[in-house]
Amino acid sequence: MEKENKLIEQKKKKISEWIKEPNNLIFIGILIFAFIVRWYFFSLTKTQPLWWDEADYMNMANYFGFGTPYHFIPVRPILFSMAIGFILKISNSEFLIRFIMLLSSMASVVGIYYLGKEILNEKVGLIASLLTSVIWLNLFLTFRILVDIPSLTFFTFSALFFYKYFKTNSKKALYIGSAIIGIGTLIRLPTATFLFAILLYVLITERFRFLRKKEYWIAAIIFILVLSPYLIWGYIQFHGFVIAQAGAHNAPEGPLFQNMLANLKSYLSLFSNYFSWPLLIIFVLGLFSMYKIFIGFDVLFKGDDVQLKRDLYLLLIFLIPLIVVSFSLAYIEDRYILIVFPAILIISSKFILELYTFINKKEKFLAWIFLILFLGLVIYLQLQSANSLIKDKQNSYIEVKEAGLWLRQNTEPSAVIATRSRPQIKYYSEREVFEFPETQEEFEKALLSPPNENVKYYMISVFEQHNDWLFSYPQEKNLTAAQAYFADQGKTQPMLVIYKL
Repeated sequence: MEKENKLIEQKKKKISEWIKEPNNLIFIGILIFAFIVRWYFFSLTKTQPLWWDEADYMNMANYFGFGTPYHFIPVRPILFSMAIGFILKISNSEFLIRFIMLLSSMASVVGIYYLGKEILNEKVGLIASLLTSVIWLNLFLTFRILVDIPSLTFFTFSALFFYKYFKTNSKKALYIGSAIIGIGTLIRLPTATFLFAILLYVLITERFRFLRKKEYWIAAIIFILVLSPYLIWGYIQFHGFVIAQAGAHNAPEGPLFQNMLANLKSYLSLFSNYFSWPLLIIFVLGLFSMYKIFIGFDVLFKGDDVQLKRDLYLLLIFLIPLIVVSFSLAYIEDRYILIVFPAILIISSKFILELYTFINKKEKFLAWIFLILFLGLVIYLQLQSANSLIKDKQNSYIEVKEAGLWLRQNTEPSAVIATRSRPQIKYYSEREVFEFPETQEEFEKALLSPPNENVKYYMISVFEQHNDWLFSYPQEKNLTAAQAYFADQGKTQPMLVIYKL
């Protein structure tokens, strides 16, 4: 008992000493600030309607939680939906799932602090974590039940542990990092683009000598073992290599190199939107400040310069995921490159600190003014963008949600609903859905075969893409409107109509 009391006292002393450190107090303050910001937006969005992908993940979750029928596609890994399926069994509501998304976002703030601290220093970690706490895209996706924020969190922590290995040669850190990136890949496959950056890093700094290191092979085995249950499940489900099939799902058509350049150009042009001009300028200047990587490439091959290796690591975990995503997908979407943000924010924080240090040598007061005004401006611009976007999209698809709930209350459990909003209506109505085919002939032919003879309702809306015949069909067949939702109080602008077949 005495020994246990001593251990408790020692732990209390360590915590007390940790809290007394000024930088640790600042870090706690950043976490409190990040939580307050997220809680404010959480209070606005905790009941907001689900978008297409969100509803699809929730339908997968219902399959794992309650056995609700679901048709899987290779492009969606299953770990995220398995986890929220377990949560649904406990709570049977979205509230806890959305709160866990908030905690995942908080974890990304913690992860980037430790990543910045490990790669550079504690002050860089503090600035980077503060910036992460307010980036509008991060905040917007925090309140969507999607895989992107958990993917960002796992990406950041895997980058931390891999760098710890390169810095200290800790095999334990390497193995933990390998397991983390494996779990992240099971949540969202593009998380694994991080491994391309790591492979290029070791090829540059160690050349092919890394192949003789046993720990790399063990790390690779750990990664494969983490993925193996999913690979086996995927082979049984899709009769092939599930990751290859997932890659083919959204693969571009036509010349790959031209597609990559077009996507890359589009993403780069959007950077001013993601980061606001003050932060983007700082990031570009931060990139230029790493010029020694290019003029000292021969030194990198020797593997002796710690600063060059550090800058190379940051550059690769920024560029390689960005290039791989641009190369492998047919289109661009903001959330797909969220994983490059940690490197961007650490490079930016590094240059902000360098500017502060330079000014501080001349005038300490001016240095503090610069730091406070610059960070204050970035925080203001990012929170303004987040507030505007989140509030603007808060009730988007509300008509689809209400239609699904109406169908749940007013239809037989055996009813099938024909709709283009397939995942949302399936989730909210708890009914089977039939997605409209391309032509009227295909639709009418499909109605004659089971189980489509149970299609009882025909739903059209301004949401999703609808072929022209879908809007004229109800008048042609003289269908009766069972429920409608309008954009105006005068009920002259229909947003969604449910017809009875």
